[in-house]
Amino acid sequence: MDKISLYQNVQETVKGYTKFMTTHQLTKAEKWTDIAICDKQNYLLAYPIMELIRNNSFEKCFLIGASSGFSKSGSVLWLKQSSDEAGYINKVKSLLSHDYNIDKKSTLIIVSLALGTWIGGMQLASAMRSLAGKTDGVVTATPGINLEESVHIAKEFGALFDQIIWVTNPSSINIIYSLLKDDKELMNAKIYFPVVGEYFTESFRETISKKFGHQADNSFVVKTGYGSADTGDLGIESEATIKLRKFLYNNPETSIRLFADKNPPMFFIKNDEAFMETIDGNLIVTKNQFVPLIRYNTHDTGGILQKETLKKGGVPESILNQLPEEILFIFGRTTDSVIFYGTNLNIYDSGDFLSSLDQSYAYGGLFEVEKTNKESIDYIEFTIYVLNKSNDLEARYQKALIKALKSSSNEFAAKYNELKTAIKGDLIQVKLKLISEKHKAEKHHTIKR
Repeated sequence: MDKISLYQNVQETVKGYTKFMTTHQLTKAEKWTDIAICDKQNYLLAYPIMELIRNNSFEKCFLIGASSGFSKSGSVLWLKQSSDEAGYINKVKSLLSHDYNIDKKSTLIIVSLALGTWIGGMQLASAMRSLAGKTDGVVTATPGINLEESVHIAKEFGALFDQIIWVTNPSSINIIYSLLKDDKELMNAKIYFPVVGEYFTESFRETISKKFGHQADNSFVVKTGYGSADTGDLGIESEATIKLRKFLYNNPETSIRLFADKNPPMFFIKNDEAFMETIDGNLIVTKNQFVPLIRYNTHDTGGILQKETLKKGGVPESILNQLPEEILFIFGRTTDSVIFYGTNLNIYDSGDFLSSLDQSYAYGGLFEVEKTNKESIDYIEFTIYVLNKSNDLEARYQKALIKALKSSSNEFAAKYNELKTAIKGDLIQVKLKLISEKHKAEKHHTIKR
């Protein structure tokens, strides 16, 4: 892509971007690296949506959706033109044919994602429905985040198909397993999970493969792409990138040498329709679309990796020969958030909420957040430090926090009750501790990774 021409065009035609550049005293950048970095806070949330499209022209818009971003103002409304998704269905069909042989095997596709206006779930559900209408032997169901109904569909109709492709969030898979584990036919290497929404480890991929009756080294039981509502598609895992990750997972000394971490990042074949950079460890994206983005900070840790770097780091030629010269790597979010079943929960917002509670809550100004796993189910646990305890205070905090999280994010609100019903319990958990004297003056929080 010609990034300079795109930058000049956006500066001339997008009112919000002109204002952004003026605010940053860079009305005419002399070189690419002079151009200011924008992000969701200083750009997408700072200007009206109509000022983020060319010439304030709404004519080419075909879709109004929402980002899954979690902010005080709620999800960011997002506009798309049809060309933003040109060839998307054909690309999905090509990938599913290559990875899962849907052109040769009868296939039930179940989409268990948040739907409504969230672009990710909406787009995938629409694509799978269109794909099924054009492909013999493929049937689609879109129960959304209702995992009990999803499992009911699988049990009712799964025997009629050679395979089930289950499109969901990685953290939903263990709930699905807990509801399906006694069904011997479905658990016999019949189910695959193309997933979206969150980082997962190679250990997770191998564990899920074994749980659902596949070989541990099967590359396609759990497979994902990378992108977002704002940037669109940026990359996709391939057999070669998964082999690279498995090698580094099984050779932690090489992973540490290359990435200073024994758990390797996720690797993707990059989408050449976007220009990507790494600045201060963050992935920066430039992409031409209905809401064009120039040097947009995704706040994901990652960037572009050269094959030569992998070679020098000790990756064998047998793996390198299958890779392109450049691949995209991603570790995950650098922002102050935790991920709840594909939804980003901003912890600063939770801190502000707790600080706003009345005195009867006895909030001590300090809390910790930890993502925990109990019997393979993911929970978010808040440890809240209080000045004193009463018998009902823990339950009051839990109820208040869940209500606040629902009011801040339509996506969280849509997911929570359905997930709670599936596991028959709350996924947001609270425990209280008395704050010590040394903590009384502190006003901060901690996220445990």
